[in-house]
Amino acid sequence: MRTLLHYEVPRRADRPETVTSREHRRGGSRCPAPRQLEASEVGRLLNMLLEAYDGRRPAAQVRALVAPEVYAGLSGPRQARPRHRTQTIHTCTPVPDVVEACARVEADGRSFALAARFTRTPTGWRCVRFALLKPQRPGQPSRRAA
Repeated sequence: MRTLLHYEVPRRADRPETVTSREHRRGGSRCPAPRQLEASEVGRLLNMLLEAYDGRRPAAQVRALVAPEVYAGLSGPRQARPRHRTQTIHTCTPVPDVVEACARVEADGRSFALAARFTRTPTGWRCVRFALLKPQRPGQPSRRAA
């Protein structure tokens, strides 16, 4: 082995910080909190969830991104559904660790509303509400969620 001539040993301040196994196990304070979701990232997440809803993506692929109740709705019995496409997406941040989104979605030439809520967790962002709101068919009694 030969010595590298133009190599400078990094100074102490240049070396990366190390995390002890104890800090890693307890989720030490050195791990940064997930950054704020950008509108484009929300759009990608909504498209992934719509793909799982339509059956074009296995629901297991989005399991880590959604709350258990949302996953239960996405992993239910598969029905023939048309392909849903997001057209416009609007986001807001009602409190620092929450991002709410609404979107106009089209399928088979019809428009629908989509509402979603994402919360920040220590491991990343998670969708805790996902609702595709479809218009009532004529003659059906209206049902409202409590």
